[in-house]
Parts: sequence; structure tokens; C-alpha cells
Amino acid sequence: MDITRWLDTTVRERPDTPAPASLINRPPPTLPVLLHEEAPGNRLPPGSVPHQPSLLGALLGAASAAERQRIVRAQLRLLGFERLGYGRLMQLGDSLTPLSFCLTYADRRWAERYFAQAYHEIDPRLPPALRSSLPVAWSLDALTAQVSAGRHGVRQRRFFADLAATGMRSGVVFALPATAGGQRELLSLLSRAPDTRWMGDALIGEVLTLSLCLHEVYSREQSRPAAPEQPPAPTALSAVHRHILNCISQGLGDKEIAARLGCTLHNVDYHLRQLRRRFGVRNRVQLMHAAQELMQG
Repeated sequence: MDITRWLDTTVRERPDTPAPASLINRPPPTLPVLLHEEAPGNRLPPGSVPHQPSLLGALLGAASAAERQRIVRAQLRLLGFERLGYGRLMQLGDSLTPLSFCLTYADRRWAERYFAQAYHEIDPRLPPALRSSLPVAWSLDALTAQVSAGRHGVRQRRFFADLAATGMRSGVVFALPATAGGQRELLSLLSRAPDTRWMGDALIGEVLTLSLCLHEVYSREQSRPAAPEQPPAPTALSAVHRHILNCISQGLGDKEIAARLGCTLHNVDYHLRQLRRRFGVRNRVQLMHAAQELMQG
């Protein structure tokens, strides 16, 4: 596919689907995941990828983040998709903890709703994608027909109703293999098409190419030199906070930390809230990673 030729044509964005009533007039939720936009940096390090796809070359050669985003949006439209979500989660056995989610090509209201309701716990698209690390095509009609009658049935029906309200009715979910620490990157492409009959092998191959190229771009963004503001050095922390971070890096729970410090669970919770605020993280898993990096440094 010649992405440069495609970009020479005019790409007209369709108007966004009006926000459904269930997603508007709500106060911003407190989420267990860091929602963010793409890094605003310009040209990325070209690196060396033998026989790299033309799409990756176009993304890495873009003069600005805005140009890269234009390329990705054009590719999405060309493939028949409206939205793309890129997230990172921690997978420990059957337990999934969302860590971060990029909003640049996604619907912010839907993302906030998704994580505020912890839909990742009952989303039927995730288990097959995480098991196989291959693209999984889905349609809302097929998912609804398979809704569980068990204890998650009510939440799943609410999840399907909220998803339908966004106008998205089919898509592809793709998870990258796990890292040594159990982290997974997951990409979700969404379409208004009512079924998956249009998703042939060639299209799935293009989805894989787009997903892996975007992952390569994000990986290079993360390899940029760190911003001037760095996490505080151990000497800048109080003795109590250093002790708590050491306990967290070992995976200890609140009760174990309280026992080691000889204090109450209320005091431990107070210090943990201070530490999360100081490190700019949202949940315990993110704080544990920050603590481990600090202790290793």
C-alpha cells in the first residue's frame, strides 16, 4: 500500500458521533489508569529496521507529531476504521491492571467510561486477544448473542449498551506479547460497520502492520532522553517514604507495611496517597514500578 499516494488525496474527517446521554453531563471520573495524548515531539530517531514497511518510514520521517497523526488517521480511514486505542496493562495470571491509555485516536468519553466502570474485567474481547497475541475480529451483535447469564451478565449488558451508544459496532483487538514484567500493549481498532464479513486476511494483515508500526513509534518516543524533571532522589524523600517505597518494591500489602512501620492502616494509606501524588501515578502497580526504578537507580 502506497501511503504517500493516499495522503496526497484529501482526507475528510467525518463528524464525531454525538456523545450518548449515558456519557455526558458526568463529572470527570477518578480513573485507575493514566489517560494521555501522544508525545508532542517532532522527528523521531530513524533507527535501523531492515526492510521496514513504507508506513513506518512515513511515520518516522514525519516532520511533526501533527503530521504523524494525520498519517495514522488517514490509514485508519483507508482500512475502514474510525477509532484506535493504544493501552498498556499488567497481566498477572487472569488479573488485568490497566496502566495507561493513549487518547490521540480514541474517544475520550468512551475511554473514561470504560475504565471508570472497570469494563476491562468483563470485556469478552480481551481474553482471546491476550491468549493468542493474534488479531481478534469482533462484532457487537456476535458479542451480545454470547452474553453470559452468570454473575457478570448484568455488567456485560451494560457494557454492550454503552459501546453501542458510541456508534462503534465492530473492530479488531490485538495484544503484543508480554514483557518479562508481565506488561502487555493492546491495540483496539473500532468501526461503524455492523459485522466482520469485510475483514478478510488482507485487511487483518494491514491491521497488524499499522499496529506494529505504531508500537514501534511509541517505543522510540519512550527512548527519547528523559525530560529535565526527574523522580526525586532517595535522599529527597523522608525515611518513612523511603521505607514504604522499599516495601512496595517487594510487593508487600498495606497490612504488612503497617506492621513493619508499627502504624495504622490509615497512616499507610495517607503516605501512599502522598507518594502517588509525588510520582504522578494513579494506582499501586504504577507506584510499584516507580519505586523499583528508584531503588535500582
